[in-house]
Amino acid sequence: MSCLKGWSNTSSINIARDSHTASILPNGNILIAGGYNKSVLSSAELYNLLRETWTITGNMNNARFHHSESILTNGKVLVVGGSNDKHQLNSAELYDSSTRAWILINNMNTAREYHTATVLTDGKVLIAGGYNGIIQTSTELYDPLTGNWTFTGLMNTRRQYHTASMLKNGKVLVTGGYDAMTILNNAELYDPSTGHWTITNSMNNARYFHRASVLSDGKVLITGGNDGEGQLKSAELYDPSTETWTLINNMNTAREYHTATILTDGKVLITGGHNGTFYLNSAELYDPSSKTWTITYSMNIPRIRHTTSLLTNGKVLVIGGNNNDIYLNMTEAYESS
Repeated sequence: MSCLKGWSNTSSINIARDSHTASILPNGNILIAGGYNKSVLSSAELYNLLRETWTITGNMNNARFHHSESILTNGKVLVVGGSNDKHQLNSAELYDSSTRAWILINNMNTAREYHTATVLTDGKVLIAGGYNGIIQTSTELYDPLTGNWTFTGLMNTRRQYHTASMLKNGKVLVTGGYDAMTILNNAELYDPSTGHWTITNSMNNARYFHRASVLSDGKVLITGGNDGEGQLKSAELYDPSTETWTLINNMNTAREYHTATILTDGKVLITGGHNGTFYLNSAELYDPSSKTWTITYSMNIPRIRHTTSLLTNGKVLVIGGNNNDIYLNMTEAYESS
């Protein structure tokens, strides 16, 4: 731990929030949008990497949380779905950083929250699952060239609270979640060349509110979550070449609602979350070369439902979240040498 510089407080966001989204723009700045703070938010803010300051930017057309946010290949930001706390949304909008304005675009075919959004190699965006009165098997594609939404193949299992990971072979791996009756350990693959979903091997542990990280070797690291009986410290690796799962060493702390960020050295930084009793400020590092976990410096503030972004300077910026029902505007940065 002697080489680590740890956490330092940075300038606060203007509006405290949790359940927001965060994206790193092509210029290295960060856009956060929506979320919740006693009411659903339409506001958005920009972090200036050079000045290390936050400024309010244009409001979204729709207040939303539990939505998704994706950086398109043209640099615009696509925000999709979510909830306004009364009903699920099918609306979608684009943020243009050159004008700092949001533009409503064609609606999705299906309103949904707790879905996933994955940018494919051809630039289209795959929206999968989520909740709209019922939990969805439906998936659809957004084409930035035409602005149109089209249904694609149905998943084999309806799910929300799942993860979706873009594999190096171009397929998308979806893991776990909840189907209204069961917390899931199953996983499936979407093939953009066929538009079909196929079942792959199941995880060793059922889980939702977990995190998935695609490592530099192409394997997928799954961490934590909840199996219905409690928070998990278990972790496992998916190998796309064999479609098999391997349990690895447990994290030091069981947690859900945490974040996972891949650092420039290939290690994975896990921050915060909840262990069933406490909101956590603890953080730990996974080293893919040794498959071991190491406790690193704790954050200054415990938090869940926060976001983390790897900045172009190598620091990790933690934004907002919730600590014991207090909505946070505090941000902090993690730096390793």
